Amino acid sequence: ILERFPGRESTKSLYRRVLGHPSIATRHFCLDEVDEVLETNPDRIQERYQRWAVRLGAEALRAALADAGVEADQLGLLVTTTCTGSLCPGLSAHLTEAAGLPGSLAVADLAGMGCGAAVPALRAAADYTAAHPDAAAAVVCVEICSAAMYADDDPQLVISNAIFGDGAAAAILTGGQAAKGSGRLRPRLGRFASHTVPVWRDTLRFRLEGGRLRNVLDRETAPRAAAVLATVTDRLLGEAGLTRADLARWIFHAGGATVLDAIRDGLAVPESGLAAARTVLHRCGNMSSPTVLFVLAEELASRPAHPGDRALLASFGAGFSAHAALLEW
Repeated sequence: ILERFPGRESTKSLYRRVLGHPSIATRHFCLDEVDEVLETNPDRIQERYQRWAVRLGAEALRAALADAGVEADQLGLLVTTTCTGSLCPGLSAHLTEAAGLPGSLAVADLAGMGCGAAVPALRAAADYTAAHPDAAAAVVCVEICSAAMYADDDPQLVISNAIFGDGAAAAILTGGQAAKGSGRLRPRLGRFASHTVPVWRDTLRFRLEGGRLRNVLDRETAPRAAAVLATVTDRLLGEAGLTRADLARWIFHAGGATVLDAIRDGLAVPESGLAAARTVLHRCGNMSSPTVLFVLAEELASRPAHPGDRALLASFGAGFSAHAALLEW
């Protein structure tokens, strides 16, 4: 398929070098035919985005409900995130039908927040369950990044096309400290913090070109991600009366190998603290907003939590924004 991508031979050579980097071994695309990644018709791209976003989102939500031991009709709120396509009504309306959710459900669709959206969505769900302790809330993050591929000779587009993949993740929050279900120790979401640097807005974003989404991924993304994450992390921990030494786990959005290196160095995170993020990146690439939830699942699967553990859950994205949450077991 690479040989049929438009562009100069030097661009294809760059693709080969980037795709050969060991940080990403596999990615997953929602395609009926592989040639669909070459589609340039905005209407057909949008149709593919909608079909797969709803399907993947519903599958993720049903799996999360089963894992939490929560029935669909117990949900009081559904928060969705997506940035790789546009729906009106939003993804929540489609998932309400596809997953058989109650019509009385409160919904919120977060759009335009890019890779960082999962943490603000969790914050909205946590606020809801704090106000409604007998209710449950769902967060569903879905991205069909393959529907936002844009091919030309811009080296930053080459990197974007080579690292992003499709995926969906869901989380269920309840008013209690632990959900019913498997009996596993579940985390409690405590404090949240966000930080936005508007003058860096053009560093990481989508723009519309010819009716299609074109990713903008500036070479300053990695150091700026590390800087804004350091700011939001220290504020969050300071408000909680904690320091970085009090954290047993670091759960970061796996934005790319260079980004993770910058986070490691900028926040003085031990390499072992990035193991889950690097594993998800290696297996799935960067899936935008669902990625940090994949990292959380990988962290807990590889290193079961113990009572008293604290973790930082952090993501960054368009804005230029970073968002963090304190998890406690």
